[in-house]
Amino acid sequence: MPIKKLKPVAMAVLAASMAAGVLSGCSSNKTTTSETTQPSGSPKPIEITWGIQFQASAVVADSPVQKWLEQKFNIKIKPVKVTDASIASGEVPDLFMLGDPANVSAYQAQGVLMSLDPNMVKEKMPEYYKDIEQSKALFQTVTFSDKLWAIPMFIDLKPYDLTMLWRKDWLDKVGITKLPETLDEFEQAAYAFAKKDPDGNGKNDTYGLTGTATSTWSTGFYSIFGAYGVEPTMWHEKNGQIMNGSIMPEAKAALTKLRQWYADGVIDPEYITDTQDSYRKKLYNNRIGVIEEQIGKAALADGATNVAMKDVNPNAKLQLGKNPKGPGGSGSWDWGVKSNFVVLGNKVKDDPAKLNKIFEILRAESNDEETINMTSLGVKGTQWDFVEAGATSGATKALTGFEKQEQRDAVGVRLFSMGNITTRTYRDKYSNAKLNEAVRTYSSAPSQTDALLFAALPSDGKYKKDLTALTQKYFAQMISGEVPLSDFDKYVAEWKSKGGDELTKEANEMYQKQFKK
Repeated sequence: MPIKKLKPVAMAVLAASMAAGVLSGCSSNKTTTSETTQPSGSPKPIEITWGIQFQASAVVADSPVQKWLEQKFNIKIKPVKVTDASIASGEVPDLFMLGDPANVSAYQAQGVLMSLDPNMVKEKMPEYYKDIEQSKALFQTVTFSDKLWAIPMFIDLKPYDLTMLWRKDWLDKVGITKLPETLDEFEQAAYAFAKKDPDGNGKNDTYGLTGTATSTWSTGFYSIFGAYGVEPTMWHEKNGQIMNGSIMPEAKAALTKLRQWYADGVIDPEYITDTQDSYRKKLYNNRIGVIEEQIGKAALADGATNVAMKDVNPNAKLQLGKNPKGPGGSGSWDWGVKSNFVVLGNKVKDDPAKLNKIFEILRAESNDEETINMTSLGVKGTQWDFVEAGATSGATKALTGFEKQEQRDAVGVRLFSMGNITTRTYRDKYSNAKLNEAVRTYSSAPSQTDALLFAALPSDGKYKKDLTALTQKYFAQMISGEVPLSDFDKYVAEWKSKGGDELTKEANEMYQKQFKK
């Protein structure tokens, strides 16, 4: 997950919930003692207000990991949860993470962030900067008014990339021996799932697939749109011009295909309200035969989807397949190399000692194995170990008592992690080779990603949310037959008049200024 993307600020930062208690099992470890003493003659600890990892639901004060960091860097940490309300009230952390350029843009507009000198980032974090330079355009996604406002993170091999996950036992049952690779083969299998009673119960109660018509950022059916070379709501470059995938002719072609499938009873009529969680359950419970799934959840035997399927339907067989190839190529929604962003509070600029200390910490969070492990994994032998006994590199696993994220959060693991700010050297050492190979095999990245790397446009706040909702409404109505496909032109005109033309103009201006190669 992959790391879950933080939604635009107006909708997205989670409210703080009750803090979990610290598990006692870690408190006796020498590296995580609950008491630290200040050596005689040492400089006074620098106080840092630290916005905890935005995916964590609760603040845990004085956790073992917090105390370890305080001792290692001679700092005093005040951990806080970052919310729109806390920022609006003036409680701006010195150091925190945001999940999307839109978040950075929104907070920068409020004047709460410190601008950053790229040369300082290069000087203070040389190992990481050498890696991020290979994706240097990411800096442009958080450059506003010709100033840099965040340190971008990157991710090369993404286990959350989407590909097809098939009920292989259903394919066998309907006589399809070759895993579908083309859109035509996909269609043949989907029809067979809907018409040939693949679960063998003698009832007409199965469908080929379902979708997520009202997902957060787009319209669902990503691999089908991708087969036509487009992703709705995403900006695409075509002949040097930036166009929104929602209104391109390729989108209408994909809608025509989906409309046919729906009319023929191949698409589950509940697709309008389905989510990724609900369509997984439908796969487990013999209602549909193929879903779009994150590679990391199904590539290995211990993947979450494989484990859940065994619990519900132990005789079923799942198999990953590639996104279907159609007239526009293949691919699914892809976040590209973009990950999250590190930002500093505006007041840090007035405190050089604090600024230097924060960059000392960030360099360690990116390149120092001990610091990265403590903040993201915990104590080896207590919270985690390598999968292979006696290994010194490779895949890792959580140990008993720390299998759940909330158990790790309770001792501070993840709360202070900076995620994908680690160097490639570290990632290579601690990655799962089998999972990496699966990502390389099944991911179609970056064939369907945003030409602006999901940078925020100046007028996104005025129009983007409403235009996404407009697209979702029209697309759902066209797929289900509530309105004719000829209404696509009506939709395009409405999209343009309600802010789409203005966003398209801004997208082209940004592309020419910041992204054109």
